[in-house]
Amino acid sequence: MKYQEKRIIIICISILFIFLPIFFIQPAIAQEDESTQQTAEIQLNIADSNIPNIEKKWTTINLTVSDNFGLNWDAIKTMRPRWFQLTVWRVIFQLPDIVRYLGYTSILFEPDLESIPYGWSVQIEPSTISKTTAEMSHTIKLLAQVNELASEYNPTIRIKCTRFDALGDEYGVTYATIPLKAVSLNYAFVNALETSKKASPKTIVYFPIEISNQGEYIDTYNFKIEDHDGTLSLISQQAVVLNPGEETIVELGVLTPELFFDAGTPRRIDITVYPTGSPSEQFETSVIVITEGFYLSPLIGMILIPIIILLIIIYFIFFYLKQKKDQELFGKPEKPWNIPVERKHLEELKQKDKEAYEKERLMMEDEYKSAMLWYDSYRQSIKQEKQIEKSKQLNSKVNEFFKKPENKKVKPERKKEEKQPAKEKKPVKKVEKPKETPEIAKEQYKAIQKRSAESERRKQIALEKIKRAQEKQKGKIKK
Repeated sequence: MKYQEKRIIIICISILFIFLPIFFIQPAIAQEDESTQQTAEIQLNIADSNIPNIEKKWTTINLTVSDNFGLNWDAIKTMRPRWFQLTVWRVIFQLPDIVRYLGYTSILFEPDLESIPYGWSVQIEPSTISKTTAEMSHTIKLLAQVNELASEYNPTIRIKCTRFDALGDEYGVTYATIPLKAVSLNYAFVNALETSKKASPKTIVYFPIEISNQGEYIDTYNFKIEDHDGTLSLISQQAVVLNPGEETIVELGVLTPELFFDAGTPRRIDITVYPTGSPSEQFETSVIVITEGFYLSPLIGMILIPIIILLIIIYFIFFYLKQKKDQELFGKPEKPWNIPVERKHLEELKQKDKEAYEKERLMMEDEYKSAMLWYDSYRQSIKQEKQIEKSKQLNSKVNEFFKKPENKKVKPERKKEEKQPAKEKKPVKKVEKPKETPEIAKEQYKAIQKRSAESERRKQIALEKIKRAQEKQKGKIKK
C-alpha cells in the first residue's frame, strides 16, 4: 500500500472517531440548541471599498461571502481513493446524525424588513447559495432603491444569513449590517422675508424665516442661531419636517441688549439650517437689527423718580425764596387782584355791576404792567451799577499790578532826574477814565426820574381809590 493511501485512511479513521461521539451525544446537543442559537459561520464583506450613493433607480452593491463552516469537502474528494469510497465512506454516510454535519450545505440571504425604513427598497441576488463548503468564496449583489417619500437618508440595513445543513435543516443564523446613504441633493432653501428692522434697546423684534425643501425626499431640518453684539435670539421651532417641495415659515425672535441710549448700532444674527441626517449640508441666511433710542430700566426709574421729585421741590423753594427776596430788596410789585382786600372788593363788584368790575380789573392790570416796567428798569439800573463797580475794582487791581514794577524802577532814577523837574510824568493819573462818570450820573438821574414819576402815578391811583371809597360811603349814608 502506498504512503499516500495510508495517510488518507488515517485521516478518515480519525474523522470517524471524531464524529462517533457526536452520534452518541446528539440529544444533549439538541437540548443545548434550543437555548442557544448557532451562527451561520460565514463572513460577509463589501467587495468595493466605497458604498455608492443610492438613487431613485436600483443601485448595485457587490458583497463577498466567505464560508468558514466544517471541512473543505472539495479537497477531501480529491484526496480519497476509489476503494475507500466503496467501503468506509459509504458506512459513514449511512449514519444520518453524522451526515448532517458532513458534506455540502446551503445559505439563504434575505433582508431584515424591520431595519428597512419607509421609502427604501432592498433586494439580494442571488438569494440562495445551494452548494458551499469551508474555504469557499461567493459573490452576491445587494440592490437598493430610494424614493421621494423616504424618511431617512443614511439608514443601516441588516441582512439575515441562514445556513441549512446537508439534510436541509436550519443550522444557524448570522446578521450582517450594511450602511446606506441616499444621493446628495440641495436639501433646503432658506430666505429671510425681512432682512432688517429698527428697535429700541431692551425690546423683542420678530423676523419671518421661510424654509423650503427642494430635495426629493422627506427630511427633518434643525436650526443653529449665532448672535453678535449682545443680542439674544430664539427660534419658534427647534426642528421642522418637510415633504419634497413643501415650505414653511418660522419666526425668529431677537431681544436687543439693555442700553440707556443707542444712536443706531447694526447687530447681525446668523441662521443656519441643516438636515438631521447630513449635518455637513448647511444653508445660511442673516438678519440685522438696528438698535436706536433710549431705555430706562425699572430699577433706574425707582432711583431717579425720587431724585427728580426732590429737585422739583428744591426748585420751587428756591423760586419762592427768590421772589420773596426780590420783593424785599427791589420792591417787586404784587398783582393787585391777589391782595385779599382787593380780591374781596372785586368779588362784590362782580355781583353788583359787571361793567364796573371789568373796568376795575383792566385798571388793575394796567397798574400792574406799569409797576413791572418800573421794577424791571430799576433792577437793570442796579445791575449796571454793580457791573460798573466791579469793572472799576478790576481796573484798579490791574493798575496796581502794573504800577508796582514801574515804581521800583523809577525810584533809583529820580536822583538823576532831580535837575529836570519839568519833564517828569505821572502815569498813575493817566490810567483813570474820567469819561465814565457823567454816563453813570445820567443813568442814575434817569432812574430817579422814573421812580419819582412812578411814585406820583401810584399816589394818583391811591387818591382815586380813596375818592371812590368815599363816594361809596356817601351813597350808603344817603340810602
